[in-house]
Amino acid sequence: MSKEKGTIYLAYGSNLNLRQMAYRCPTAKVLGSAKLTGYRLLFRGGNGGAVATIEKQKGESVPVLLWRIMPNDEKALDRYEGYPHLYRKETVKVRFKGQWVPAMVYIMNEGRPLGAPGRYYYEVIRQGYIDAGFDISFLNKAVRDSISAAEKSEV
Repeated sequence: MSKEKGTIYLAYGSNLNLRQMAYRCPTAKVLGSAKLTGYRLLFRGGNGGAVATIEKQKGESVPVLLWRIMPNDEKALDRYEGYPHLYRKETVKVRFKGQWVPAMVYIMNEGRPLGAPGRYYYEVIRQGYIDAGFDISFLNKAVRDSISAAEKSEV
């Protein structure tokens, strides 16, 4: 897999949306879906404007889509993700087609509160879940968990 040019990029939020990615990263190619273990999906950034991130969590997993991106795709993603101020880049290992592969992922920097995503942003991710064939109940649980944790922190 590493013989091909480009970078393996792991998407878990709005970049699951095929239409959005085709527009933003025209040379990106879908490799396929996988499950990132040891992480959970959450929404941070305050109620009504929270965006997706992943955080380490034993016993949890996140459905993801792997892409092969080229340097211009990565530059476009850096701008979209607010790198390096809002999100940082990390390399994670994910099991894909029977082997462990390193993949670049954007993870939100610390310090932003949990909360609910806006309706439009949620719909972009929901369409991405449909595009990838993922169970939408997983996305809905992440939204509920983020809202619930935000409410508990306000008390």
